[in-house]
Parts: sequence; C-alpha cells; structure tokens
Amino acid sequence: MSLFGGVTSQARSRNLVEFKAGKMTLRGTMVHPDKRKGLVYLYQGNDMLMHFCWKDRSSNTPEDDLVIFPDEIEFKKVTQNTTGRVYILKWRSNARKLFFWMQEPKDDKDEEWCKKINDLLNHPPTPGFGDDSSGAGGLGSGAHPLQSLMDRMAGSSGAGGIDPNDLSNVLRGENKIFSL
Repeated sequence: MSLFGGVTSQARSRNLVEFKAGKMTLRGTMVHPDKRKGLVYLYQGNDMLMHFCWKDRSSNTPEDDLVIFPDEIEFKKVTQNTTGRVYILKWRSNARKLFFWMQEPKDDKDEEWCKKINDLLNHPPTPGFGDDSSGAGGLGSGAHPLQSLMDRMAGSSGAGGIDPNDLSNVLRGENKIFSL
C-alpha cells in the first residue's frame, strides 16, 4: 500500500491488464448487476499460467482467480444489451459464462481491453524471450541473452565463429542465464 492508501505501482506491475468492472449474475435469460465496485485484472503466475481475476475494490478482496488455458475462452461485448457496457467471458469447451459490466467512466478503451484480454489469455506471453509488448516477464532489451552467442556460432555476425572464452563463461553461468 502507498502512503495514501492506493495500490503501489509494484503491486500493480504484475497485472498485464486491469480495468474497473462489476460482476453480473445470470437468472434465467436476464443478467443482473452486482452493485459492488470491482476490478478485472489478468496476470501470469510463476507457473506461467494465465489468471483472470475479479476483486471487490471496496474491500480490496480478490473473489475470483480463474486459471485460463490457451484457446479456452472468449471475452466479448454483449451486443443484445443496449443500456450499458456488458461483457461476457465464455468458455468454448462447456456452457460456463461469466458476465461483467464496465465501471470505467469512459468507454474509449473498452475495445482495447477486450482485445488485450483475448490476446493474452489465448496467446500467453513467454517470459524471458524477447521484448513482448505487454511488458510481462520480457527482458526488455529486445533479444534473449544467448542470441548474440548463437549468432556468432552460426557466423551471422561476420566474426565467423565463437570465442571459446564466451562459451566457457556462458556454460559456467557467469551471465546468470543458467548453470550446469
């Protein structure tokens, strides 16, 4: 927590996407809003699995933490609703559906969040390889540390080979990539 009671940027940094949204319950063929203030967010756990979460913003209590596998869901706007901004999280393998209503004051980012959720859940980032646009787990430098070594081994850098000292350093783990 920060000095003023908000979530610190460090706590937020693991979330790949987040936005204010309430939950809805399906009764018959109608959805009814849960009046609580909520937050939908996605993060990739240490196990590399993607998590779709909802928490109550008033109590800061996570209520849902769903592990989602690639190509398992679709998140889209409910076009039949004309009075609000309602979205559905729909499983492809069964009839399970969860509904959410946007609580962000403006709707200008709704489509972006919807696309980002679908992209991240159905094509999760691979941490440690390259500079992914989400900033999730990538190295930030644009290339894997072994890339220059592999390029030199293949002779693509014009050097035509590899310095034995470089290979020795990598194998001993001096570059903190791995150790044998």
